[in-house]
Amino acid sequence: MVSALPYTLLFMLFLLLPFSRIAQTYSNITLGSLLTAQNNGSFWASPSGEFAFGFQQVGAGGFLLAIWFNKIPEKTIIWSANGNNLGQRISIVQLTADGQLVLTDPKGKQIWDAGSGVSYAAMLDTGNFVLVGQDSVTLWESFGEPTDTILPTQELNQGGKLVARFSETNYSNGRFMFTLQADGNLVMYTRDFPMDSTNFAYWSTQTVGSGFQVIFNQSGYIVLTARNKSILNLVSSSEASTEDFYQRAILEYDGVFRQYVYPKSAGSSSGRWPMAWSPSPSIPGNICMRITENTGGGACGFNSYCILGDDQRPNCKCPTEMVIAGRKKIPLSNGRIDPSVGGKALIKLRQDNSTTKPGDGDSNKKHQSALILTGSVLLGSSVFLNFLFFLATVLFIFRFNNRKTKMLHTYPSTLGMNLRSFTYNELDEATDGFKEELGRGAFATVYKGVLAYEKGKLVAVKKFEKMMRENDQEFQTEVKAIGQTNHKNLVQLLGFCKEGEHRLLVYEFMSNGSLEKFLFGNSRPNWLKRIQIAFGTARGLFYLHEECSTQIIHYQTRTTTGIRGTKGYVAPEWFKSMPITVKVDVYSFGILLLELICCRKNLEFEAKDETQMILADWAYDCYKGGLLEVLVGYDQEAIDDMKRLEKFVMIAIWCIQEDPSLRPTMKKVTQMLEGAVEVSVPPDPCSFISSI
Repeated sequence: MVSALPYTLLFMLFLLLPFSRIAQTYSNITLGSLLTAQNNGSFWASPSGEFAFGFQQVGAGGFLLAIWFNKIPEKTIIWSANGNNLGQRISIVQLTADGQLVLTDPKGKQIWDAGSGVSYAAMLDTGNFVLVGQDSVTLWESFGEPTDTILPTQELNQGGKLVARFSETNYSNGRFMFTLQADGNLVMYTRDFPMDSTNFAYWSTQTVGSGFQVIFNQSGYIVLTARNKSILNLVSSSEASTEDFYQRAILEYDGVFRQYVYPKSAGSSSGRWPMAWSPSPSIPGNICMRITENTGGGACGFNSYCILGDDQRPNCKCPTEMVIAGRKKIPLSNGRIDPSVGGKALIKLRQDNSTTKPGDGDSNKKHQSALILTGSVLLGSSVFLNFLFFLATVLFIFRFNNRKTKMLHTYPSTLGMNLRSFTYNELDEATDGFKEELGRGAFATVYKGVLAYEKGKLVAVKKFEKMMRENDQEFQTEVKAIGQTNHKNLVQLLGFCKEGEHRLLVYEFMSNGSLEKFLFGNSRPNWLKRIQIAFGTARGLFYLHEECSTQIIHYQTRTTTGIRGTKGYVAPEWFKSMPITVKVDVYSFGILLLELICCRKNLEFEAKDETQMILADWAYDCYKGGLLEVLVGYDQEAIDDMKRLEKFVMIAIWCIQEDPSLRPTMKKVTQMLEGAVEVSVPPDPCSFISSI
């Protein structure tokens, strides 16, 4: 983090703060003057010739209206007007007779403009291009609308920002922003490219309420000051003087803020400096490790990883032996490599390649007759972490021909259920335009609604965003299956909408909120309540598995054919060529039971001890070591009920056995929880595989 300057330096620094940028010699650019985008690079130069305003060719045929250092071979650009919309050859920038600076394309279409009522313009030796009105009042200046660079004598006020370019040669807006916020905090953000909204902050001065202005003074210091001109932070600095060196500070396309110096002559370098741009220490020092969010593109964008090179610049690389396929699922987020990152990877392998055991044939036939409902039905007390919105859901993913909604009576009467078919307009009105969001999944969003015709009855409306082709008969079958469920631990399905491409489900509204907030909030819920949730969840799953007229396997389905379910809750069968049975629900219940016992998530990457990161593994270790009080975080209520605590942990371990044949049925799980069946000592959940 940046450090405050000693107060003894304040006086010296402010002797060298920016002076009036108009009070200097310059040549006026009169009304009617114009420049044309051509290969010879027409421009208006500053009096010393050190800076120029005009057109620079970018790429094969694009022209950028820009300001650049004119006396160095690189012609380094420091400001541009049309980075997002390059001009073509013969484009024109003109200071019009009515006092406006206008950039037009060859057909006369306006690309960019600035100022009004201007009397003349000038390119200053500070690198600032100004439009001046009567009485020498500055009406517009390039320093007031910077792109990615600031120069000595330039200021950045509250609300001011620098936006990195897309790449070294592409001057359109990129993925990073440097801004002095209205609250006084100087922050560097990633951006939701190509939108203009910010995403994650990866550096800040932490000066909320005090930061007022960023100043790049003539001493080469970039400082953040308060309203009373006192210096709050030294952002960047250089040993080189602005008299002998060109200087600039830029938020580069890689997201790093760097200050550069360039000798104005070979004599001024004194052999210490090359005749090239030399950087000062960058901010942040290692951007690869500063952007640590689990989502987003990180420093390098999606599907790549970031590693700091020997030149202290981030290098973006593709993962070894990986290619970007045409069919994309979820992109790889925020990849990075650094020597300071430690960790271990565990690879689990089956000792036996076989996926079924002798005598399983009849069992398989039995399961073939069961309907595996590709959706999710929420139990009143929640089963998987993804069910934490207390909404019973079934993910119907279809794409039908556009046609008008059919009311329920147009379906075969054999549905035999009391479900209403809603129109899309009815649900749009009930949710006030899908205004109040209750929860969001990968492919659907749940909204709160009110059925006016039923005396303001509250409902939860799940709106699916993406559809796949399925036949109408299968849609009816799944609505029928879920509509006929009736259990106190299951939320009731009230109706549906199948209109054109729209697919929505309407459920009764659960006012208790999500289990996630209840379980992982600031305060630990009491032990008795957690026990009741475990009982209710088990009974609800038992009902779905064995008491429904059609057996329902409860898991979340995505619009892909890959592994289904929520991270940390997916049974191992999904990773292997093994039959999918009701035992996948048993596995997920076991994970949930451990979370109820411990009041923590199954995966906690911020755990102090790496052995505690995966709750399922740590729970077995604590059980074997007689450390259940540690497992529950010394929860006195749970410790006082040690016999039941131990039994619940044993049941959970039985449920999460890697071998599905070792897991009990939900009926037996319910009986064990209630004490009707004795719980035997469980084996190691990973006993039939080896860890490497």
